[in-house]
Amino acid sequence: MKWTVIAAALGASAVVAVTASAQSAPPTKEPGKLIVGFDLPAPGFWNGRASGTTLKNPSGFEYELSLAIAKQLKIPKVELLRSPFGGLFSPAPKKYDFAFEEVTITAARKKVVGFSTPYFDANQGVLIRKGLAKPTRIADLKSLQTCAQKDTTGLSYIQHKLRPAKKPLVYSASSTAAFDAVEAGRCDALILDVPIVVSQSNKKKGAYGGVAGQIVTNEFYGAVMEKGSTFKPFLDKAIGTLRANGTLTRLTKKWLPFTRVPVLK
Repeated sequence: MKWTVIAAALGASAVVAVTASAQSAPPTKEPGKLIVGFDLPAPGFWNGRASGTTLKNPSGFEYELSLAIAKQLKIPKVELLRSPFGGLFSPAPKKYDFAFEEVTITAARKKVVGFSTPYFDANQGVLIRKGLAKPTRIADLKSLQTCAQKDTTGLSYIQHKLRPAKKPLVYSASSTAAFDAVEAGRCDALILDVPIVVSQSNKKKGAYGGVAGQIVTNEFYGAVMEKGSTFKPFLDKAIGTLRANGTLTRLTKKWLPFTRVPVLK
């Protein structure tokens, strides 16, 4: 009887150990795989050629950060899944564990999706068309034909704070149409996250009038995931470690080497 009790106790301990081990593994959509959402264009953040729902020859800040997170969490495989920006803020279940798409954390968005701890901070940048005199003050933007991408904090800034004389042009799906509008001269000034407009201006030199400046909005990027995701604590811990050990700083300097952009006041 004594041996039976001991054996049962040992068996229970083994079950507890196995259960604890299973619980300590990151709860990804698929065991042993980290599925990361992305969208293009995002020069500097995501580089490569879109192919179906994935990315060929990927590189960039958010790509390397994804790999570093997988390494921290001991997840052997990373899969990239193209997930259009316009669909990020649906409360529907996500096909990815998280999406890295230069998304500013806002209270409104947090009502429908989950966010990781911040991994990057950015203000709004002003990309202007060729031939336009560079605005030196925020007030100079009020008389211009502004534009923005749908569902962005840049659009929110135009509508609720800048309040220009002309109704802003709004482009959905991705930032490509907005960049095209500036290049074609239909839009005088695109307001979008400063690292994105600086990267685009550097990538396509001569197509625009340059980045006139930045508007201080004190925004922070977070990875997007399902609201209430059980993966969040694991992701937050990994990002915290990568911030503390200097990886975030190193990747920022490597992929997003911005020169100082003047502040518009």
